[in-house]
Amino acid sequence: MVRYDPFKEIEELQERMLRGFAPSRPDARTFAPPVDVMEDNSGLHLAVYLPGIEPEKVELTAENNTLSVKAERPFVKPEGASQYRLEGIYGSFVRSFTVPNTFDLSKVSANFKNGVLYIDLPKTEAAQPRKIEVRVNA
Repeated sequence: MVRYDPFKEIEELQERMLRGFAPSRPDARTFAPPVDVMEDNSGLHLAVYLPGIEPEKVELTAENNTLSVKAERPFVKPEGASQYRLEGIYGSFVRSFTVPNTFDLSKVSANFKNGVLYIDLPKTEAAQPRKIEVRVNA
């Protein structure tokens, strides 16, 4: 029995449309990894879940208010092995996020730990809360 995911086909279609072309190999699969997005007083924090992907295979770019993550997890089949079930996620992906102007893409930082890419985007100086002095005219 195979578990049906009604959103998988939609996600694959969206990824293909974002990339502007179909996968370069007919056996290539495109997937969108899960992402947690959180915000606090210091900025925006993303956690991109990339199990089985080597850190050097991850590409992070920031351009024109867009933050993009690209990577690939190739499927390696031992020679002579038969496939009975493949539930792992293999293939390539591109995931892009539009970042509001209140965050400074020039100061983005990233850390890869235990298969999770942690991305921090600080708020711009203008977006930081600041205390305004109130003067009293006598």
